[in-house]
Amino acid sequence: MKKILYLFILISSTLYSQDLSKFHNSGNTGMSKKWVTSSWESGTIVLSDGSEINGEVKGVYGGDQSKIVSFKFRKKKGEDTKKYKAADCLLVSVKNVITLSLPKNLKKKSGKKSFYVALYFGKHLTVFENPKASTANGQSTSLLGRSVGKKTSFSQGGGRMLSYLALKDDEFSKLTAMNFRKQMKKLCADNKKWLSRTSDKKWFKYGNLYTITHYYNQTKAKE
Repeated sequence: MKKILYLFILISSTLYSQDLSKFHNSGNTGMSKKWVTSSWESGTIVLSDGSEINGEVKGVYGGDQSKIVSFKFRKKKGEDTKKYKAADCLLVSVKNVITLSLPKNLKKKSGKKSFYVALYFGKHLTVFENPKASTANGQSTSLLGRSVGKKTSFSQGGGRMLSYLALKDDEFSKLTAMNFRKQMKKLCADNKKWLSRTSDKKWFKYGNLYTITHYYNQTKAKE
């Protein structure tokens, strides 16, 4: 666990050393119908050195269609395309979906990287996919916003993900559907206004994780 925590310190230091505030979620994209597009869409890739390229972007899925292996980029239709892998990027933003580049093996401090979809990318708290999570229908998923061969909602129906990963104050933690309230309160205990809101059980529930995370980021910034 200490190695994993140290790893995320390195990750977050790299990720947050750049000014990526304009990519932070604004609270209007929700938890459902998020997936990495495989069609050309307007988007931005932030490269590993912090520089940005803007144009048309699309995800490239692996052979089993369960995970993104790279993104293709072109300035506009008809121009040359270039492929970017996780090692080349900090994040990719397309259609209000933020995809982060993080190590494929979380037990190692270096090595290959993979793409992870962020449920919420914020200044104080970021929640993103757990590659080892299962869905409510019992199927494993890459959690890149889709199960094998079809779109998957972040929160609704049989495809609901049963756990996420969170990054806050340079530390990693896990959020599960079963112990969500206890885990979230421990993670966000430094925000009194947010804690007061959790007394509303209809609001403070796993299926509302996006809004709960957004409220934490909003109120934490004003303390």
